[in-house]
Formats: sequence, C-alpha cells, structure tokens
Amino acid sequence: MAQFDVYPNPVNELRDSQPYVLEIQSNFIRSPLARITIPLVRLPPGAPPMSRLNPQFDIQGEALALDTLYIVSYDPGELRRPVANLSRDAQAIWDALDYALHGY
Repeated sequence: MAQFDVYPNPVNELRDSQPYVLEIQSNFIRSPLARITIPLVRLPPGAPPMSRLNPQFDIQGEALALDTLYIVSYDPGELRRPVANLSRDAQAIWDALDYALHGY
C-alpha cells in the first residue's frame, strides 16, 4: 500500500458512481488500523466539478473526479490490488485538500 494508490471501491453498491478510492494516507504510518481514502467519482453529464476542489484524473481510460469532501477510511484488508498510482498528480490532490480544509 502506498500513498496515492487507486483501488477499486470496496463497497460494491457504490461502484457505479464511485468506482475507485484514492489512498491519501502517509507512507510513514506503517501499521495502520485504517487507511484514509477519497472516492473518485464519475462526472454527471453537464455538471463540471469545481476544478480546485475536485480535480479530474484519468483512471484506466475514464475521466473521474476526486470527491474531496467525502473522505472515508477503510480497513487495509478491504483495499485490494491497486489499479493506478497518482503520485505524479500529488500537487493537485494536496491543493484540493488545502482548499477543503483551509479555503486556499
């Protein structure tokens, strides 16, 4: 498990709208009881997200938005087989979190 790994959403009922979750937890926490994630959501037609709060990423050929206000944690055993890693987009992810938590 690594920071910015993307996993299939562990909640099957949510996968239609939130197919993946992005792990944002620091790599320095080696033996966590939970992993902090943010869902990656499908965009409704004609409703562009707030770009700073909800940056978009391409995951396996699909444009998805970070649903920053819906942070959730999962047991590490629920997050299986990452499909991508968004380390290259770390600044956009941190900017979204800063905007949600600090307003800038």
